[in-house]
Amino acid sequence: MADVKLLSGHSTSLDVNLVTPRGVVAHQAADGLAAPGELGMFELLPGHIPLLAALKPGVLTIAGKARVRYAVSSGYLRVDPAGAVEVLVEQAVLGGEVDVDKAKIELREAEAELGKWGDRPTDGDWKNLVNRVAWAQARIDAA
Repeated sequence: MADVKLLSGHSTSLDVNLVTPRGVVAHQAADGLAAPGELGMFELLPGHIPLLAALKPGVLTIAGKARVRYAVSSGYLRVDPAGAVEVLVEQAVLGGEVDVDKAKIELREAEAELGKWGDRPTDGDWKNLVNRVAWAQARIDAA
């Protein structure tokens, strides 16, 4: 089915491409997308203005014929003038493919290790632990 173009020249759907360093995880037309931005969750609809946003670990939801949830790690999201959406993240997994028990174990281990550090927001190792906690929680939330 061909996309119908609006009078403004924008498509009635988003062309979403979810990519990790290992390759394309998803490529589909969508009616909308909700993403975990660094400043909070946000939603994109067809016709959105060009945008570049930093993403934090969380749940990315692509709405098309069905709603599909992915756990994503940190990365970036870019909307180009034609409505194509590139989601570039370090890791992504389909919500239905998450090993919840493994993610819960990883979350507990990372939180315990983080608890030993105290509050050190400028330390690189501390930030890596925070990201491990967030990635484990994102997988649990997406499942």
